[in-house]
Order: sequence, then structure tokens, then C-alpha cells
Amino acid sequence: MKKFFKMGCLGFIALIAIIVIISIVASGGDDSSDKTSGSNSSNKKQESKKEYTVGQDVQIGNLAYNVVSTEEKTELSSVLGNKKTDGKYVVVDLKVTNHEKKARMMDSSMLRIVTEDGTEYNPDAELDSYVNEDGLGFFLQEINPNMSKEGKAVFEIPADVKEYQLQVSSGLGWSGGDYQTIKLK
Repeated sequence: MKKFFKMGCLGFIALIAIIVIISIVASGGDDSSDKTSGSNSSNKKQESKKEYTVGQDVQIGNLAYNVVSTEEKTELSSVLGNKKTDGKYVVVDLKVTNHEKKARMMDSSMLRIVTEDGTEYNPDAELDSYVNEDGLGFFLQEINPNMSKEGKAVFEIPADVKEYQLQVSSGLGWSGGDYQTIKLK
């Protein structure tokens, strides 16, 4: 009988411990960590809401972006011929600086235009060859530490789009994922 009673008490204590563990896991941990992560989320939202414009340096991670100028066109011309659109081409002249201690890869896929309604437009690498003297623009360009690269990226968007922004990324692959926005128009 004593053995049964001892086993019953141990079972009851184990059941209480399991309930406590489940309630801690379900609540997401203690209140202090929730408050800390909540304030970090608020800070990130406030940082991303800052509005940058053409000519301003935008630091994201170890890369700094500066939109030198923008231009809207309906036709692009080069030695390759002419390209026309029913919409408009937005040509973004951009300077990217690497503030890391090792070389970083830059590619036009790290850029996108976003309209007021959240529609995203990617650059066209083929069209980049029409506006860049070297023909490459930012196509898989390596930027050494404390050095800059300037180039142009071309986006094709509908003609009736009046306001749009450029989103720039912190990097390619694992180093990417963070974005800042630069108001173009």
C-alpha cells in the first residue's frame, strides 16, 4: 500500500509539472521577453517608415544606396537597337557603397519598384544593357570593401503609374531580406 501511495504522489507531482510546462510554453515564455521583442518590432517598424528621397544615402546592413537620378522614357536606344514600351521605362541611376570588410556581390535583383497599391516591378537585366556603358549595370558585380559602384537599372511599369518607390535590399541570399524604401516619384 505504501508503494502505491508513493507512486500516486509521484504521478500527481509529474502531472502538475507537465501542466506548468505546457502553460509556460503556451504563453510564449515570461513577460519580460515579450516586452523586449515587442519593442524591437516597434523600432524596426519605425526605422522602415523613415522616408528617403533621391540624393540621400540609405544604409541597410553594410551596403549604402544613393539614387543619383531617375528618368522616365518610352524608348531606349543603344548600339543594340531600339526598345519601345506601351508603358514607361524608369531608369534609376544608383550608387552602391560596400561598408563591409570583405567584397560584396551586388545584383539588380536586389532592387524593385513598388507602387502605392503594393505592386512590385523587377528590373530587366536585358534593358540594363541599353543604358549602361559597360553593358552590365549591376549584373553580379562584386564591390570591394569601402568602394562604390555606380550603374543604372531599368524597370518597365504601366504608363499610368504616377507614384512609386525603389526598394533596396541588404544583400543576396542569406545576407538579404532587409529592405529600405526610397521615394522616386
